[in-house]
Amino acid sequence: MNWIILIPTLFWPLIFYMSIFFFDDPNANPMLVWLLFFGVNLYPLYLFLFFELNARLYKKYNLVGYALPILMISSLSYFFIDQYNSSQKFKKDRILENQKRKEAGYIGFCNTYKIKDNAVFYRDTIFKADPLTFEYLGCHYGKDNETAFKGKERIKNSHSETFKIVDSQWQKDKNRYYYQGQALENIEYETFEILDLGYSKDKYRVYYKTSVLEDAESDSFIINRMNGIGSDGQNEFKNGKKITTTNSVYEK
Repeated sequence: MNWIILIPTLFWPLIFYMSIFFFDDPNANPMLVWLLFFGVNLYPLYLFLFFELNARLYKKYNLVGYALPILMISSLSYFFIDQYNSSQKFKKDRILENQKRKEAGYIGFCNTYKIKDNAVFYRDTIFKADPLTFEYLGCHYGKDNETAFKGKERIKNSHSETFKIVDSQWQKDKNRYYYQGQALENIEYETFEILDLGYSKDKYRVYYKTSVLEDAESDSFIINRMNGIGSDGQNEFKNGKKITTTNSVYEK
């Protein structure tokens, strides 16, 4: 009898491991996620209550004492088997979807760029690019042997061979940095540094997106990610604008 009661404890490490994935959903309500997380991780407490109930039942009704742990084991087993089957179905669906995308000519991970009938398309609109050398860089960026593209538009003066994606907002090549496909002009390339929230700086200037941030000292300029305010110790900036006594720090 003891080994039957102890079997449910074997599920505890797996349940604990799976509970950390509750936080992966970006749309989930944080409070509900934490409640669910702690609720699941109180599993050992539930087991102690279960053991106590089962022991009392076993004293009165011998066979019922076996039924409870078997029922719990069956329920947990069904849950994990169902999760496994769901994951296998998801994998098969993804394989089928990728096969359809490949047949349609899509390249990369987004349904934006595709090469078909010896032509390059962006969102099903054909544009002038070399299909033999065209390379997918991101959902909205690509390049051929001549230039880089944002969508179907050429990125002016881009160096195709060295052009690459830095992050979701920034790109670079051997000569320039780009914010959402637009070059920052006259920067000190060797000292250029990408900050947060659209800000960047080099040895001489601070920039917001593609514009120079006037009255900002590069040496001391930092970003506070908590409130989105940039500061150089003398002036503060919000959304690329200097904060004064007459404007709102939340003005966009």
